[in-house]
Amino acid sequence: MDISDYIKPELIEIISGHHTKDEVLNQIAELVLRSTGPGVHSKTEILRKLRDREELGSTGFGNNIAIPHCALSNIDEFIIGIIIYPDGAEFEAMDSKPVKFLVFIIAPEKKRNQHIRFLSQVSGTLRQPGAMDDISSQLNSIAVRERFLKYALPAGKDKKQKEEYSMLRIFCQVEKKFHEIMDILSELKDRDISIIEGTDAKKFMKESAFFGKIWSDKSTKFHKILIVVLPTEKANDTIRKLDHIVGALPERRGIMIIMQKIEFISGYLND
Repeated sequence: MDISDYIKPELIEIISGHHTKDEVLNQIAELVLRSTGPGVHSKTEILRKLRDREELGSTGFGNNIAIPHCALSNIDEFIIGIIIYPDGAEFEAMDSKPVKFLVFIIAPEKKRNQHIRFLSQVSGTLRQPGAMDDISSQLNSIAVRERFLKYALPAGKDKKQKEEYSMLRIFCQVEKKFHEIMDILSELKDRDISIIEGTDAKKFMKESAFFGKIWSDKSTKFHKILIVVLPTEKANDTIRKLDHIVGALPERRGIMIIMQKIEFISGYLND
């Protein structure tokens, strides 16, 4: 297991505004709870462990970088995340500069040696010329993760950097089903969604000089096209959930789903 197995997009955030050290530690604890769940450790205990370590000396070692860390019992795997503060956060750093790039490491108590290795690896990664600025310039958690691992790992080692992506196109003419579909898509992370207003072919057939007189069916008033880009692994699961919705329709009329593998992808959309 290497560091790429523990840094997950849901543990990466970009947080604007100015923040105090207590606020930063609270934000770390919230992300840790997101990973472990509330039944393993309380937020109070996580904060106590982080603060105990900070009392030994600030983990803000300068140049706008901090690597807060601690060890917890009752966890078997590392929890590693990244928080970017574009506006800076007060962290009592050694050079008194605000922290803009933070990597936190929560280690199992029984894995002390690996804990030390990860600290060394993260420190070495962020000391590379231009690394922090390059990683910080990314716009979302997936891009931040991929760019961080580009510097942290030998070329080609991270299998997740080569994750396959798929495109779902969902044509929907049933308004009620559209809202149910959006409920499913809104739960997804690491996806880009566009919604386009559609028009039935019937409308143009009716306006055609050749077909107009024989085409009397009314066009469907509601017609939207959803284009969703997401990791292929999540796409398969999403289709199963969508099938549960559209399967109830007679012969699935009014909804069509198309999935395509993406050969090339670059860039991200703002929600």
